[in-house]
Amino acid sequence: MINTAHIIFLLMTLLILSHCNECDDCDGFISEPTASFAFIDADSLVWVEDNLEVMTDSLLFTDSVSDQLSLISEFLEDSLTILNDSIENGGLLEAEQLLITDQIILIDSLIFINEEYDAYYTTEIDTLNIIKTALVSGNVLVDTVFNLFNNQYQMFEELISQYEIPLNYNDSLSSLGFSIAGHLYFINLHHTNEWVIDVRGNASVSISKIDTVASAHNFANIIIQCENSSCKANEIVFTCYY
Repeated sequence: MINTAHIIFLLMTLLILSHCNECDDCDGFISEPTASFAFIDADSLVWVEDNLEVMTDSLLFTDSVSDQLSLISEFLEDSLTILNDSIENGGLLEAEQLLITDQIILIDSLIFINEEYDAYYTTEIDTLNIIKTALVSGNVLVDTVFNLFNNQYQMFEELISQYEIPLNYNDSLSSLGFSIAGHLYFINLHHTNEWVIDVRGNASVSISKIDTVASAHNFANIIIQCENSSCKANEIVFTCYY
């Protein structure tokens, strides 16, 4: 017969094995699937790009003016050299020498002013490129993210380039809201949900074929990046222009 000690030992062994199987051999229920979101200020980006175009055109113009002024300066310097040689040989060309000298002074002042414009446009272009890089990187503070399908929300206090947002694993529709700089944006996503149980007994939801619901968002534009045509959760990235 199996005595009480044997029964207790057997129960303890089963509990330990059960605990190991649940905590060490598997993760139990795998965390909910997510999608990555990046946000770009479209209006600011357009403004920066428009000003970059203006500044770049201005810089090209000052460069062309600089080339022309350099040619004129070289011509005047050569002319002055010829006049000086002529005067040394007895030529009465002092009036012409004075005129050329005045023209050289004028051209030198124009070259100096043009160089200041060149430096200004170059600095502005560098600054705008830094701003553009920051905008394109998507480092935006999303105040709050609302999961409208379960009335849950997340609050953030730091700039992040991408936000990992849980998707609705109980339904094929995910409704999300984002609070950015005091404005509320929303997006609806449809997807295919499939329950999966692996060989260790882990239960998870596989979400794929994720896409936006037509006209069910108020972003200026959305670009979707998928690793393949399946567009699976934990792989897909939405770049939202607001």
